[in-house]
Amino acid sequence: MTLSPKVILITGASSGIGAATALALDAAGARVAIAARRKDKLDELAAKMHTPLVIAMDLCDESPAREMVQKVVAHFGRIDVLINNAASIIVAKSNAVKPADLRSAFSTNLIVPVAATQEAIRFMRKQGGGQIINIGSPGFMMGIPFYAPYVCSKAAFSAWTRTIQAEWAGTEIIVSEYFPGYIKTDSLPDSRLGAIDQDFLMAEKQNFITALFTKPKTPEDVASHLVKLVQKPKTLAYSDISVKIGAFISNIPGFRLNIARQLAKNARKKNNLTIFETD
Repeated sequence: MTLSPKVILITGASSGIGAATALALDAAGARVAIAARRKDKLDELAAKMHTPLVIAMDLCDESPAREMVQKVVAHFGRIDVLINNAASIIVAKSNAVKPADLRSAFSTNLIVPVAATQEAIRFMRKQGGGQIINIGSPGFMMGIPFYAPYVCSKAAFSAWTRTIQAEWAGTEIIVSEYFPGYIKTDSLPDSRLGAIDQDFLMAEKQNFITALFTKPKTPEDVASHLVKLVQKPKTLAYSDISVKIGAFISNIPGFRLNIARQLAKNARKKNNLTIFETD
């Protein structure tokens, strides 16, 4: 099913899920706007696409988020789908998280997509409809060790998503939530723990449950799902069955804590971390 002539804006498009999804949407016939901070990366991506709109902006607060949407409408004449994908991932010990880290995470992971969504629906309602796709994280239900700014802000983002799903039900605005699970990318976390790699929570040998729920997906896997989610909208979609099961068992304290505790143990062992910093 072709996505032509839909106009789709995806944030955080310079790498990972965003870049892979932009390519997949473009291949499916959509007119795609790609937004992120790194213009060099966006230009590299654009060279692989048909006629994308490149928006190099630091989406740090409300004003650039709204301006981004306005640029899409000015260029294409409309906006049919907004994919809120950009995210701030800060790694730190929970007892040492700085207020500035929390503000940064909540700005990128909540305030910016809220502003972009509010701006997008102004145009979507005038044109007769549209779709918002929010890339969430089931990690907030599990409680991922050392990712407090990320999981806290993603929990708030999920609450926002589900609130507008309820408020806007039955209107011309469709709101979808997508849980990708653990995605293997080349991007390094913004670490307050020194140099770490993306797999710093993983161990070579883990129990079956932990290994199942931390098995990485690729950005290309997620991209194909998001194309299908545009073609056939759902209220909530997962990257695979293990993520769906993981979200369910996160409500069972014993299972949840067993998995998360193992991840914390892995991180401390691999990176020589103590539970608390020395006073």
